[in-house]
Amino acid sequence: MNDDRDDYIDIQPWPVAELIGQLTANVAIGRRGLIESDPDTDGFERETDRFELDAWAKLELTSWLTADQLAILEAPLDSLNPDQLDRCEDALVVASSIAWCTRVESESRLPIVTDGGPEQRTIAWSPRPWTPIRNVLKGIRVRSDETLAAERERWELLHWRCHLFTEESDLDEDRKALRDTIRELQGQDLLGHNDVDLILEDGTPFSDLDDDTLDEIAIQSEIRLRALNWVCGFGDTSATAPLFVDE
Repeated sequence: MNDDRDDYIDIQPWPVAELIGQLTANVAIGRRGLIESDPDTDGFERETDRFELDAWAKLELTSWLTADQLAILEAPLDSLNPDQLDRCEDALVVASSIAWCTRVESESRLPIVTDGGPEQRTIAWSPRPWTPIRNVLKGIRVRSDETLAAERERWELLHWRCHLFTEESDLDEDRKALRDTIRELQGQDLLGHNDVDLILEDGTPFSDLDDDTLDEIAIQSEIRLRALNWVCGFGDTSATAPLFVDE
């Protein structure tokens, strides 16, 4: 799987203003979802928060918001459908991925299974109504091209592993590909593995994961991989970035 492709990928990260704009736009969508699902706050206060978020986003974030995202921000309280709520949740994963690339999230790597910590720290850092984005740009430093390349390759491998062993006719081929990949990973600090499979941070092999956990990692790996590919300069937005940059 690792054939030194990243040595030949021309990584050209977006300017800091563009990265932080996309990060903040995705946090705004995530915040809209949190307002919708907050059971403890008075309805009037929640609607006030929604209105201010919408008004501020149209002032500060128009360049980074899509029509679908604007519709989410504009939607009256308690009117978001399940698909829109899922998009709000996914937006926080996108935001935390960009936050990692810009060192807003300081952990050495993005977690394979998030506990919500990177997302909460990203929300806490991100500008909110009525903070101008320009106020937070100073001091932002994007991680090195080599670090970005390694992390996007790591998530490409995770996405690939999640989709192995799904077709009975491909089992032998998948086993061989996995063995070859583990052999190539020897001596690299990219992903944990044992002799037969990739493993999570806690030492659990992928082969021991239940279907729900595997599906969760597959979904997050696609979101994070697209976000990382976008940061590296592939695609116009994190939603439209390609999943595999060499296709």
